[in-house]
This record gives sequence, C-alpha cells and structure tokens, in this order.
Amino acid sequence: MEPAPFDLAAQQLVELLELVSSFPNEDAAAQGAVERAAQVLEAEIAAVVLDGHVVHSVGFAAGAIPYDQLVDIAHRRRDILDVPRLGKCMTAVAELNGEARGHLVLARLGDDGFSAAEWNLLRGMARILDLSLQMLRTMDSLRQRQRLMEHLYGIQRSISRRMPLQEVLETVVYGVKELLGDEIVGLWLRDPDQPDTLLLVSNVGLDEEMSQQLWRVPVHQAGAAGLAISTDDLATVDGYAGAGAGVRTLTGGCLERTLAAPVRENAKVTGSLFTAACSPGSGYTEIDREILLAFAENVSLALTDAKTLSDMNEAFHDSLTGLASRALFLDRLTDGLVAAEREDHPMALLFLDLDRFKQVNDELGHAAGDALLMGVAQRIQAGLRVEDLAARFGGDEFAVMLAAVSEHQAVSIAQRIIAAVQRPYAIAGQEVSVGASIGVALCGPGEQGAEALMAQADSAMYFAKRNGRGRCEVFEPGMALAHPARPAQADLRRALDEIVHRS
Repeated sequence: MEPAPFDLAAQQLVELLELVSSFPNEDAAAQGAVERAAQVLEAEIAAVVLDGHVVHSVGFAAGAIPYDQLVDIAHRRRDILDVPRLGKCMTAVAELNGEARGHLVLARLGDDGFSAAEWNLLRGMARILDLSLQMLRTMDSLRQRQRLMEHLYGIQRSISRRMPLQEVLETVVYGVKELLGDEIVGLWLRDPDQPDTLLLVSNVGLDEEMSQQLWRVPVHQAGAAGLAISTDDLATVDGYAGAGAGVRTLTGGCLERTLAAPVRENAKVTGSLFTAACSPGSGYTEIDREILLAFAENVSLALTDAKTLSDMNEAFHDSLTGLASRALFLDRLTDGLVAAEREDHPMALLFLDLDRFKQVNDELGHAAGDALLMGVAQRIQAGLRVEDLAARFGGDEFAVMLAAVSEHQAVSIAQRIIAAVQRPYAIAGQEVSVGASIGVALCGPGEQGAEALMAQADSAMYFAKRNGRGRCEVFEPGMALAHPARPAQADLRRALDEIVHRS
C-alpha cells in the first residue's frame, strides 16, 4: 500500500533532518538542504537567501545565478523567476526565522505552481533547516569561542614574555584570519608624526605590491577602519563605502564587506584592526564581532604594554650605555640589602671611575668620549654574572652590585673588570686606552644600609686612585676619616631618601 501523503511528507522531513544533522557546519548543511529540497519537490531551482544574500543555490549554470531576482522573490517582490535558456519558473518561498533572517526558495519550470501540500512540506523543510542551522551555529560558536580563548592565551603569554611587538601584532592578524576566514586581515596604526595618516603595520591576504601601496592611507580614506577610528566603535561597511579610490583599485574592486574595530594605546584610539571578505556571504555575526573585538583589545594591551615598557626602559636605563640608571640601581640596591639580610648572605658594591677619560674626551671630542663610554659599559657588563647589576652614575662613573659574594669573589670580579677596561679601544680611527679605579664595599646581613655602603665604596675608590690608579681597594674603616664626602654622595643620599619614602 502506498504511504499516505502526510506519512510521506513526515518521512521526507525526517530524512532531511538526518541529512542536515550529519553536516559539520552551517554552509554544508544549507547546501545539502537546498539539494534535497529541489530533489523532493521536483524543482529545477533551489536557493537559500540569508540577510539579503544568496548563499547557496542549485540548478544554475556557472556564473549565471540571478542574485537580484532570487532576493526579490525571497522578499515577495516578484513571483516569477526568469532563467536564461530555461524560461519562466513558478516559485515558492518559506521563511527562516533564526538569527540570520532568510528564506528557502524553490522554482519550477512551467506554469503550474506548487500545491498546498508542497507548500506545507516546503515550510516544514524550512523549519528543520532553520533549527539545524541554529544548532550548528551554537556548536560553531562554542568551537570558535574555544579557539578564540586558545589564541588569546597565546597572545597574552607572548605579551607577558616581552616578545617583539611586531611578532605579537602578526600573531593577532593571523589569528583573526584563522577564526573568521576572510581573505584580507590587517592592522592600521596612526603615524605618530602625522596622526591623520594610517600605517599598515601588519596584514595577511595582500601581496607585497598591494602592501607597499597601502602602507600609508589617510584616515578618512580607510573605509571601515577609518570609521572605527573616528567613532571609537565597531564599524561594518559593504563594498568600498568610505574607502579611497586607491584602495578600491589596489584590491581589484573585490571587497564585499569589511568589519573593523578600534585599537587603543593607554585608552586613546590609535588605529584599527580590520577583516575584509571578497566572497558573497550573509554578513558578520555577533560572534564574529566578539572575536574581532577580543583580538583588538589584545592589540591595545600589546601597544600599551610596549609603550609602558619603552617608558620604563627610558626612565630606568642610561640612554647612552643601556646600563641601569642611577634611579633603578638605587632601587635594586635597597631591595638587595633587604634580600641579603633575609637570606643571610653577603653582598658587595663596586664603584668604578675611569682614569684618563677627561684627556680622551678633550682631545678627541664628545662623540669619541661617548663611544668610549659605550665600549667601557659593554666590557663591564660582559664581566658580570646574571644576578649582578651594573649602572652608569653619570660622567665616567659606574657602579656594580654583586649579590651573594665573598670578599675574595668581589675582588676577583673587580680585577677582571679593570683588566677588561684597560684593553685598547678603536675610537675615531685611533687606538685609545683608559684605566679604571674601583672601590669595593662589603656588606654582611644586617650590617648597614645603602647610604653607608655607597659611601664606603666611594671612599675605597678614592684610595684606589690615590694609590696609583688602575687598581681596586677594599674599604677599611680608616678610609672614611681620610676621605671627606663628595657632592655626589649628597645627591645619592637624596635619591635614596626618595626611594625609601616612595616604597
């Protein structure tokens, strides 16, 4: 016995449900549903229209899909589909009521339309497709969020490990590309010298020539990216709205849509992260927006962290030699004394003053003097352990903090530094030599504070110079009486007081 029409329709809906449930993603499910609907309802044409875009279709020759007609039919603006070389087709439309507003469209050749039973079956198919797409969308959203968290974790780990900023930014751009799948992803940042101009600092999807041509773009010609910067908000544009003619030409006029998010440095908008699609689609979803915003926030974090690190390096490192500045050294010395007492180990402080530096500086000029200081700093640093800290205190004076050392070890390190500094330097086409005198002050757990230790090292250095230069002296109590405090020591005392009060 033949099954009743109702039973047959139910069976066909169950088969459709089984089919679309077997697909791993929305695109595959929608394509499968379109093909099955056309087969079951004996329609030559079938299509899915989402948010005003034809996303899947069957029955058309390659390159001959009448997109505008299908969209008009989906929105009930016409009933007849006119297909070249095929003729006029009667149509039937069922609405999809999910997150993406859409329609399932069928078209059959000839003058006979669809029966009431076929309309009911089509609506049932649309409901099944709708529910299946929502389920797949939810699953895909969860998978995307999981992948997003994995990407963000990797980016934040790179930031915390002080990876090069450019490397972090490229990781972000490639992460957006992987998760959103658009053809072009890029990051524009304001030119610090010309804030109305954007610099393309990283991208994927543009060839080398395009990247060079789009390296500098005015903000007002950057399309969605420029809009995101000017509004400090997410921006979506279709095609090339707001983009300059150059952008259209260089990208071959292929852009369908662009989504852009602002990026900030210390809460100030400084650029935009964008993703652009060249293929037709249903537009950007809420999860797409969340993903781009999350990546943009991490760009902001990286930029702010890099600026903070740059400011810290500038404040805490000598601009000429790269060694620690006096402020950083005094801060670390205070902490080191606390640690020495807590861990019950001795430490030492070295004060170094160059011999004959003024003569070189006067004869060869300040540029040669600066080059000599940089060379000296490199040799001092090369003679230290990882746990030690070297600083330039200004002029030709340097200081070194040695952690957990005996007197013998401290003297050995000081002598090694003296020998290294005394080797000739090639400066301004000449061979130049200087010497170094070093004062050594030792501190056992709980013996004295930073100010006293520095005064002792300074006194010992004075005796090293007085006793022949190019040598080191270890502080002894009688040295303090024979060597009055220098103005520099008063400056150090004031600096130490500031650090103590600040902490």
